[in-house]
This record gives sequence, C-alpha cells and structure tokens, in this order.
Amino acid sequence: MAEETRLFTYIDAINSAYREEMQRDERVIMFGEDVISMQGSARETTGIFEQFGPDRIKDTPIVEEAIVGMAMGAGMTGLRPIGFLMFASLMMCAFDQVWLKLGCNRQEWGYRGPLPVVLHCMVIGGTGIGMDHAVSPEALLVHCPGLKIVMPSTAYDAKGLMKTAIRDDEPVVYFSHRGLYFGEKEAIPSEEYLIPFGKADVKREGKDITIVSYSAMVRKVLAAAEELGKEGINAEVVDLRSLVPMDIDTVVKSVKKTGRLLIVHEAMKRGGVAGEIVFRFMEAAPDAVKTMKSPIKRLAAKNVALIRSRKMEPLLIPQIQDIVETVKGMV
Repeated sequence: MAEETRLFTYIDAINSAYREEMQRDERVIMFGEDVISMQGSARETTGIFEQFGPDRIKDTPIVEEAIVGMAMGAGMTGLRPIGFLMFASLMMCAFDQVWLKLGCNRQEWGYRGPLPVVLHCMVIGGTGIGMDHAVSPEALLVHCPGLKIVMPSTAYDAKGLMKTAIRDDEPVVYFSHRGLYFGEKEAIPSEEYLIPFGKADVKREGKDITIVSYSAMVRKVLAAAEELGKEGINAEVVDLRSLVPMDIDTVVKSVKKTGRLLIVHEAMKRGGVAGEIVFRFMEAAPDAVKTMKSPIKRLAAKNVALIRSRKMEPLLIPQIQDIVETVKGMV
C-alpha cells in the first residue's frame, strides 16, 4: 500500500511541524517578533495563536537579546521554547546571548541539564533587500561550541528537521530561507517522520564531480547539474542539511567516487563554511586528496556587503551559470 502524502510548500511544512509538536507536547511554546500580529515574517505561524492560545504563543518587542534570554530561561526551567527572530541578520543584535550565553552556558556555569531551545530565523539573500536583513551568518555560529546549526533546502527536510530541533535537548539554530518559502509544493508523508542531524542527503547521484551545498543554494546547484548533464557532465549533489553536526563521511564517500569536489554556499567566501568543509574532508580522507582529479574549489558570495538592489545583488551571489562554468573548469 502506497504511503499517503500531502502537498506542502516549504513554509507550510514548517508551520505543520510547529503545529504537530505543540499538539504533541504542551511544553512547546513560541514567542518572538510579530508571531501573532503578522503571523510571522512570512506567515510561518499562521493559525498557531488560534489553535493554541495566548499561553503558548506570544508577541514580543523587537528586542532580540530579550527573546534569546527568555528562551534560554524557559528551556532551563522545563519548557521547550521556540524563539522567533525573523531575519538571520537580527541575530547579531543578540550575539552575546546566542554565542556566549546560549552556546557556552555549560562551560561557563557548569550547567548539566537539558537546554531545549530552538532559535528560528530566516536567511533572505537573493531578494535585493540589503545587508540590514540579508545576512547569512552561519559560519559565525558554527564556530560556537554549544550550538547545533540546521539549514534545510526542501519542504520535506524543513519539516523533519524542525521536529527534530524542537525535540532536541540542546540549543538549535534553525535557518530557513525566504527564497524557498513559496516554491513548488512537495509531497510529504502524512505519517510522522523525523530527520536526524548530521545526516547529509545525496540529492542527485553522479560520477564526474561532487558538489556540496546547503539551504537555497542546493536548488541552484541542482539546476546547474541538469544543465551540465546536457553536456555530458554528471554531477553528484550532496546537501549537508545540518552544519553542526556535519556529515563529512557522506562527502568523503562521494568524492572518492567522483574525484572532484566543489563547495557552493550563499554566504561570503572569506571565513565561510566552505573552508571548514574542505579541511574536514582533507583530515578525514588524506589518501583521497592525493588521488583527486582536480584541486578542490569553493564558490561563494563576494567578500562585500549585499547591495540593496535586485539588479546588482545577483552579481555578488553565485548563480546557476557561475556553478556551470566553475564545474566545466574543473572537469
């Protein structure tokens, strides 16, 4: 008997995960900027207030530091809070609370209990909205010792990873991507499912080159792979899904097959996650590095602030044709 499925957009999948987890566990609460008044920055929280009421979801002032501090306190006292920070760039306003407090609390205070906190915020590159909002700061948080970092690229992954994040007993930063919110609907199982952290997904199998990516850039990589396929270049696409923990084993297995490695992400190249992926790969598989068919490359945003212009911003962030040309140069 075929498994029953429903069609969801990326944003619908996140909303479904919220509802299912709040229905399953009364300790799950939510608060943040405009989660009631605007139903989230892009309607992520549609219907949550109507279903669960003011004791489970609350609007807050635009004070990110307070949202993170409240979430940390709630998590330490037995609740399972979701702190909604709207845009990833706004996390910088609470960097002390996120990095030094939420991420480092166990070392700083000797706290050994569970700290089930989810911070949900949105990456929004590709919209011409400017650096005030369009920051992809995942590399900064990967450097923090106590945080798990999740960046899904599909509706299926968005739901499964959000449910896993809410049930996790350690702090999780969940980056969704605005560019994926209202895309084509995907078939998602009606039955409950979870996606474990630290388990990459091979979105497309190939034999000529491994392209590693995450979040919205996976869609561009897959589109580039289709173009390359028309020219006889067969690219394998690995979606990391979570950056901490990172599944480097899947990357190693893929590169041993293809002999080439390209990492693509939306964040700035300098100090970006691509550098971490490369070195983790080299440490895990030094013998494979010696037999590679071409040098490892990384393709990422320029080392500048994003411009408040829909015409100019595409020049700063990798596009499908950039990926195609880079792969051709490697193969």
